[in-house]
Amino acid sequence: MDFVIEYSRYILPCLALIILLGCCSSLFSKRPRTKTVAFLVNAKSGESVPLHYWETSIGRSSSCDIVLSYATVSRFHAVISRRKDKWIVFDTGSKTGILVNGEKIKGKSEIGDGDCVIFGNVAYYFSAPNFSDDKNAAYVSALVSVNNGKVFPLEDNVCTVGRDKTNNIYLNLPTVSRSHAKLEFKDGKWTLENYSSNGVYINSKVVYDSRVLHDGDLLDFGGAKIRFEEFYKQV
Repeated sequence: MDFVIEYSRYILPCLALIILLGCCSSLFSKRPRTKTVAFLVNAKSGESVPLHYWETSIGRSSSCDIVLSYATVSRFHAVISRRKDKWIVFDTGSKTGILVNGEKIKGKSEIGDGDCVIFGNVAYYFSAPNFSDDKNAAYVSALVSVNNGKVFPLEDNVCTVGRDKTNNIYLNLPTVSRSHAKLEFKDGKWTLENYSSNGVYINSKVVYDSRVLHDGDLLDFGGAKIRFEEFYKQV
């Protein structure tokens, strides 16, 4: 009996550590994007960062869903989570803490649409429109044809565009290259990378390398005019 008690002092903490690491791995593992459920809007720049999960990790580490590269932000600073009909921000052991509407929280705090949330000294406004779990309320980024209104939802992190039928978006025009461009979602932004010798026109300016896309940008792939919509509401 003494033998069991003695070794349980070491076994139980090890089991607890294994469970904790498993939970962290599940939380911070890269998941496919689903839909936009809320936004964080930078109070200084006005940049809108979409939240694509009902549980979103925030911090300086590249393992987080939203990476904030600021010295005052901890590697694993916070988690914003939907609990039934409420949004809650959790402090995950940050050094500089979290303020909600000027008040430092203790562990966790409920937040709502329009609340100011400060991670370290970086201020964001939390925006949660009337989204729901219903599929009809889903928001995704999309490309919308100017000519016929056809919608190409960007439901994966990478989307290729070109005349070859193997592309995610197939444009059957002789002026479109077989592999014309690639759109990739990373670090909370959509980036377009040009593969064509003719380039891609973004808002009437030719691009031969890569550019970060913004809501409403007009893209021209060899005469195929397509509008980028960052927050397209699926019907």
